[in-house]
Amino acid sequence: MSTTDRTVTPRTWCDLLDGRDLAPLPAGDHCPVDVAMFRFPGLPERLALPPVDAHYISFTLAGALDIERDLGRDVERARFRPGMSLILPAGRENAWRWNGATDELHLYVSPSWLGEVGATVGVAAPAPVERFAFEDPLLRSLAHALLDERRSGGVGGRLFRQALAETIALRLLREHCTVVAAPPVRAGLAPSQLRRVRAVVEERLGRDLSLEDLAAAAGLSRSHFARSFRVATGQTPYAYLRERRVARARDLLASSARPVVEIAGLTGFRSQSHLGRVFKNATGLTPAEYRRHVRG
Repeated sequence: MSTTDRTVTPRTWCDLLDGRDLAPLPAGDHCPVDVAMFRFPGLPERLALPPVDAHYISFTLAGALDIERDLGRDVERARFRPGMSLILPAGRENAWRWNGATDELHLYVSPSWLGEVGATVGVAAPAPVERFAFEDPLLRSLAHALLDERRSGGVGGRLFRQALAETIALRLLREHCTVVAAPPVRAGLAPSQLRRVRAVVEERLGRDLSLEDLAAAAGLSRSHFARSFRVATGQTPYAYLRERRVARARDLLASSARPVVEIAGLTGFRSQSHLGRVFKNATGLTPAEYRRHVRG
């Protein structure tokens, strides 16, 4: 039996450790980066576990403890305090022991999808490094942001989750993976494909748009579309969508007396404050300041 045949899902792996889910998430669309928060009891006796079918990144949230990890070579031991992390690559045999209860924030990253993201930036065969007892505050913050988005949601949620997932993947590729150079890709979008994508964006600007929706308009796979769109426009799909939402908001602020909160809903922002933050970052003015400026 191959290692792949014996892998388990991350949730099953956590169940084998008597983990208790501290942040149950609503059912939603599939995302290649999953997130969870678990509380584990102490594990005083060594326990061998099956390989996981995703790359697993853990961040200790509470409970300083000593952890022992065996991935089939040298046994690693370290004192983990809140904020520290470890990486378990997919498909690796693993055995553990620790001396106290702990709360952990998890990321589970699809290996095939990490490879897709790698291909969009010109690298291949990404292999996460088996890191142990390290800190990456940015990666931890991204994991928290993904968990918050999954729990609360909002307009543009699917595309925002996908943007977070891609940023997490890029962070892993930059800082925590070995890679090899991939052959250069010079794909782009035909003018007709780009017109269809732009039409979908304009028609559905106030609704929840995902990368899959835009890729479907172009007749491409998600990963092929993201790469081709960047080549064709110099922007990511998420940056383009944000730019168009700000442009629509500017038009409405200048041409109508609609309240800012209503304009936020019409342009796909989660709230008035969300519109305000993005709008000021893009223009240097708040929506109210912009309206006063254009109306003299």
